[in-house]
Amino acid sequence: MQKSNVSRSKRKILSFSDLFFLSFGGQAPFISLLTFGTVIIAMVGTEGAFAMLVATFVVFFNGLVIYYLSQKFKRGGGYYIYALYSLTSRLGFNTGWNYLLYSLSYGGTLLAGGAYVLYTILSPFLPYLPQWFYALVASSLASGLVIAGVRASAKYAMIMSLIEMIALILLSILFLYDSKWNFYNPVPTRISPLLLEAVVFGLGIPTGYGSVAPLGEEAESRDIGKAAIAVLLFGGLLATFFFYSLGALGFTGNLVEYLLSRFGLIGLPFLSFIAFNDATLGGVSYILANSRTLEAMAKDAFFPAFLAKLRGGKPIFAEIFSSVIFVGILVALAYFIGLYGEFIILGALAGLNNLFVHLSANISLIRISSKRSKRNIDKIIVSILATLISLFVFFYSLPTFEKYIVYVFFGWIILGFLYAEGLEIFKASSNE
Repeated sequence: MQKSNVSRSKRKILSFSDLFFLSFGGQAPFISLLTFGTVIIAMVGTEGAFAMLVATFVVFFNGLVIYYLSQKFKRGGGYYIYALYSLTSRLGFNTGWNYLLYSLSYGGTLLAGGAYVLYTILSPFLPYLPQWFYALVASSLASGLVIAGVRASAKYAMIMSLIEMIALILLSILFLYDSKWNFYNPVPTRISPLLLEAVVFGLGIPTGYGSVAPLGEEAESRDIGKAAIAVLLFGGLLATFFFYSLGALGFTGNLVEYLLSRFGLIGLPFLSFIAFNDATLGGVSYILANSRTLEAMAKDAFFPAFLAKLRGGKPIFAEIFSSVIFVGILVALAYFIGLYGEFIILGALAGLNNLFVHLSANISLIRISSKRSKRNIDKIIVSILATLISLFVFFYSLPTFEKYIVYVFFGWIILGFLYAEGLEIFKASSNE
């Protein structure tokens, strides 16, 4: 496959702050804290803050890899472009192929999680509304914002992310107040297997930077790298503070139920708004990322050329295609297995594909940096550490997934291999 010679686009309209808030929206911190946080607190209690701090440190290495790689490549497409130009054409395709599933599953997880929280809160008052309706509303709103334009998406992300940041900080302070300012030491005396498992769950919270990596056509590459680092540190430390305040309460139950009992009917509109807003933010970030990866791969003739066409300075056909896939799959899964089952399946697929694309990025940085190893010793060390961490998490967590999740993950990789081979054969036949 030949790589595109398309000149750099003139669509640079996203600033550092736009990228920061889009990436923060990709974290969907409120939903992530309600879901992953419930599991972490149930596992390790007051050590949850320490587990989150360790998880942030681990994610920091993968974020550094994206920081370095984003400075070297100006084309949009993120992980796909990094592998395409650093490794081989086939590995570039496989990385992009898996990123499409990653962005769909991770963005879908956030949308499903938000829709599930909203359903849990509102179903006693609106019992006639089916679960798939909540999935339809959340995914349709996110898709509509994306199609309205990346600037509209960025403005929405900025306003709503600020509201969410303030809400999480105020909730954390309120929990400390309820505990009568019970400050404590969250660092354990020994590292237990259960603590390591809690760290694995914590890895999913500060990883929203993966949603801005493919936006190289709309933003300066140096801003993408800076936003990635800034967001993962801010989001990870905010989550650490949140877990610390819960530990001060000695809380180990379901966070949604606790918030409902703590605030009652007065808090219902607020919690509903935050949950729905969070789901929409996450959906917007990953639909954007999905469409930009599709656009980049279409430019290189891996997908139909119409997906790379621009209307009004944006890849409208790639955006519509990604939006239709998001809405269709989310609504279908919610209809057949419910929002909770959908959240579990997509969350597991997101975790596995996240590790796959980051391993590809880590190896890409090793390959690039090794050409001038003496000048790039820091990059080589970072990428090797990030690779070892990702491999550890992958092999540690793989046995914990249901078999059908693993089958879907590896089946998707095999399907991508067959698609690439078929495309190669078709092109060769056409040339003959």
